[in-house]
Amino acid sequence: MRKLLLVVVLVAVALAAWRALPTVAQTGNGYDLSWNSIDGGGITFATGANNYSLGGTIGQADAGVLSGGPYTLTGGFWAALNTGGSTYLPLIRR
Repeated sequence: MRKLLLVVVLVAVALAAWRALPTVAQTGNGYDLSWNSIDGGGITFATGANNYSLGGTIGQADAGVLSGGPYTLTGGFWAALNTGGSTYLPLIRR
């Protein structure tokens, strides 16, 4: 029984690794996604004449401005998003 479980686990790991092989950065048609990272946030918006949209991520966003051609992206937990208010942090005392 343990040998069967070991074989099943090894096959599952091998299939997962094989499935991840085609998951590489893609380039072509004027776009280059060869550099990326797993980041964080959670919002979707569309902008521009061509209605490009950019959505949420997972983890810490890359801080700073990334630009190329006519496009500019500001990173850092949705730094370009203007919430229009201040953060309320109450002070609690005993």
